[in-house]
Amino acid sequence: MHAVLLLLLIALPTAAQVLQLQDLNTRQILELDRNKTAIVIPGGILEEHGPYLPAFTDGYLSQRMAADVASAIAARPGWKALVFPQIPLGAEPYNHLGAKVSFPGSYPIRSSTLRAVFMDIAGELGEQGFRWIIVVHIHGAGLHNRALDQASDYFHDVYSGRMAHLWGMVPVIGAWGKAMESLPDAVKKEDGVSLHGGMDETSLMLYLRPELVAADYKRAPVQTGATLDASMQVAREAGWNGYVGSPRLATRELGERIWKALSASAAAYANKVLDGEDTTSIKRYGDLLGGVPAYVKVDEGARESEAAVARKQSEWLKSKGIN
Repeated sequence: MHAVLLLLLIALPTAAQVLQLQDLNTRQILELDRNKTAIVIPGGILEEHGPYLPAFTDGYLSQRMAADVASAIAARPGWKALVFPQIPLGAEPYNHLGAKVSFPGSYPIRSSTLRAVFMDIAGELGEQGFRWIIVVHIHGAGLHNRALDQASDYFHDVYSGRMAHLWGMVPVIGAWGKAMESLPDAVKKEDGVSLHGGMDETSLMLYLRPELVAADYKRAPVQTGATLDASMQVAREAGWNGYVGSPRLATRELGERIWKALSASAAAYANKVLDGEDTTSIKRYGDLLGGVPAYVKVDEGARESEAAVARKQSEWLKSKGIN
């Protein structure tokens, strides 16, 4: 009994340092030490993940990672993590891999809108004196990641604070791939260049939210390629149902392995930022994708789609005399 009580008392100080912004009143917010309070903003695009995974897969991953990162921040002596309400908005869903503008389950916003949302929020936090913002927004598209990087740069340049888009750091996202390096060759070959909703993402959801994975994933047909171009061609086929890879190979154990590596890397780089380390030289994922011709083509298609949406909205507004 005494041992259990002692463990609870030890855990309480750390738990108390993770605060939910929506629960605080004005007085409580004003009392926060701006130098030792990190705002953690979880994102999450609503994006199709095929017939076996929920549309908010990236959101659930972001939600859990934000919680893990917040706990790591709270473990720093004297620090508090202030968790912002989750923002379920993202740009350039993966159906653009196959040049499919609209797809059931995908509800994106334009990348310029995403950038504006995060710039607006960062600006409000900056005006109130906050200096540290950690964005946790798991999604692999180029336009999406560059928009968040640009919002982060804005906060640094205008408010002299640090805003870090963790998923945009290559070493953070790279932990995912490293956790899969030891898989048997036969498994790697079957999963191929698994771009979306394949073995890895299905494994992660089996670990984090198994109740949301459709039971028939174990009978999922293999749809993949041995190269990036071949896998993208799969997504261009008329009957493509939203994933590239082999979901049937997924296991909870693999999901746990990937998650622990990914979470540890995210926490480590969040701490590097809060320690004041210069992370500007870290390769950005959005820039990395911008150097791959196949992804450049996908981005071009996404930009055209976003421009068409902007024109449609602008024309309607103009027709109604709305500025």
